[in-house]
Amino acid sequence: MQPGQQLAEPATPKPTSGLMARIREMRSKPAGLSHILNSLLTKQSGQSWLNTGRQLGRRGLRFGRNSFTRASQFTSDELSPRAAKAARKVRYHARPENLGKDYRHFLHLTQEIAYDRAIEKLFFVPARGYIPLDKLTIDSPNRQFGHDYHPVHRLSFDWAMAQIPDPLRDFTFVDYGAGRGRALLLAAQYPFRKIVGVEFARELQDDAMMNIAQFPRSLMKCRDVDCLLMDAVDFPVPETKGVFLFNDSFDREVLETVLARTISSYRANPRRIYLVFVRPPQAEELDDLMERTVIFEPIYHSTSEKMRMQILSPDQVQIFRTLV
Repeated sequence: MQPGQQLAEPATPKPTSGLMARIREMRSKPAGLSHILNSLLTKQSGQSWLNTGRQLGRRGLRFGRNSFTRASQFTSDELSPRAAKAARKVRYHARPENLGKDYRHFLHLTQEIAYDRAIEKLFFVPARGYIPLDKLTIDSPNRQFGHDYHPVHRLSFDWAMAQIPDPLRDFTFVDYGAGRGRALLLAAQYPFRKIVGVEFARELQDDAMMNIAQFPRSLMKCRDVDCLLMDAVDFPVPETKGVFLFNDSFDREVLETVLARTISSYRANPRRIYLVFVRPPQAEELDDLMERTVIFEPIYHSTSEKMRMQILSPDQVQIFRTLV
């Protein structure tokens, strides 16, 4: 020992907990350390963790049950009326008569898009659409027998014209209920001798005259086209051969008067006259009415033509012609 050198005091070990003492004691034995940790986790903390987990589980279960109950109640309250309404709609549209109606509505939209749009682009006033009579100016005692405005589809019109075997250059075309003139300008693309429309609604007749004036003359095979503001029962039947169009324009009361005038004109001057009915009344009713005129007979179409029109056209078309 050197002079002046003092003895170093031995280091006093710091007090340690029983846990640390046991860890130090078993440091050289890994298996013992693992045993201690497992013991701590199992005996000291495991039970409390297990209790906490159970409590959280019970709370979560109660929360889940309450949430499911509230969600079920909300779904039932909100969706049940809608589901019931949807079920009623499905049952309604599944009926055979409504299936046919829905299919005709689909065909109506298809006709407007695929066939009618091309000629609509040529009109100054669009002819498409639906207009109720109560929105129109009509000075006629037969207003109560008139039908709301709806134009003829181009496919139905062209198909009807294809059923007429005679040369059209000798025929006068008459549209009873001309509306805005779509049928008149469709007819103008055929070589008729003359084309006349009869319309008793002032606004529709004005629109028809505007469309006739603005229609491209290069597309017209007949340029003698006119639309008269007149009641159908007052229109004088042309003395020439004729093709008369009835696009569901009025009730049977007016139709019978028009037919009576046509029959009288025919008896005074026998000639070929075609009557084209688009969207006619009940087929049996119309057949009976035309049979009682004696002078008209139906044009029977081939089965393939009938099937084609039933599949492609929303309109029923019936055509009659005089015996001569």
